[in-house]
Amino acid sequence: MSTNLTREQRDDAYNNSKAVANSAEILAAWAHRSQEFRAAHASHLDISYGSNARQTYDYFSAGDQSPVVAFIHGGFWQNRAKTDFTFIVPAFIEAGISVAMMGYTLAPEAKMAQIVQDIRLGLRAVSQKIEARRASNPGIWLSGWSAGGHLTAMALDEPCVIGGTAISGIFDLEPMRHCYLNEKLSLDEASATKFSPIKLPVPNGKILDLFVGGAELPAMQAQTTEFAQYRTAVNGPGLFENLSELNHYTILDEMASAQGRILHSIKAHFN
Repeated sequence: MSTNLTREQRDDAYNNSKAVANSAEILAAWAHRSQEFRAAHASHLDISYGSNARQTYDYFSAGDQSPVVAFIHGGFWQNRAKTDFTFIVPAFIEAGISVAMMGYTLAPEAKMAQIVQDIRLGLRAVSQKIEARRASNPGIWLSGWSAGGHLTAMALDEPCVIGGTAISGIFDLEPMRHCYLNEKLSLDEASATKFSPIKLPVPNGKILDLFVGGAELPAMQAQTTEFAQYRTAVNGPGLFENLSELNHYTILDEMASAQGRILHSIKAHFN
């Protein structure tokens, strides 16, 4: 991001809610759909992997022998909760895929180091749960949206993770230092570099599929495009798709669709 931009311009570059006029209605609809599904499937909610209230995950099973996807929610590391995103689960269950919805401690209570570590600890707990339910552990396919896309890339090197799908992610944290988001993130130059996937080695052999919406903010599109170019340059496997006409929110509706491109691509990795 250019340093010549005003603070307002830097803020607007990553203000997805402001950019999508009906974002509040979309988020409310997601929350309603999620609440309904959770109420009907309440047997494996808020499984703890740590002492913090947000260090929990929900597990929705499609059968003990089914493949498992772990999903990391967005909210720029400082908003939302796993409970707001359960609406994506039904299409996965219908496809025969179990889903672990990951919670994690938010900023400003947690710095980025702890947020990343929360995801790692949570994934290890999910992996242990899988091992307890079957003779062999096939591993976890990791996925996430927005900040969850960033955390997907950060945790791709976990031994229990076999690959990942990052949707509309943030892969260079340097611009976060210069906009409203840093009021809670408190990133400095060193931490922004340390936790930017685009500045880190690519885990050997692990696929990371990247999706972004063609109607998203230019800065959001650039985050995924440039990370895809970086991974290609170092032979990091995975596809990159810009889904035309989808914005930062409708792209997640695409993931929640049984006929959607994102779910189709995830299913293909299990065949």
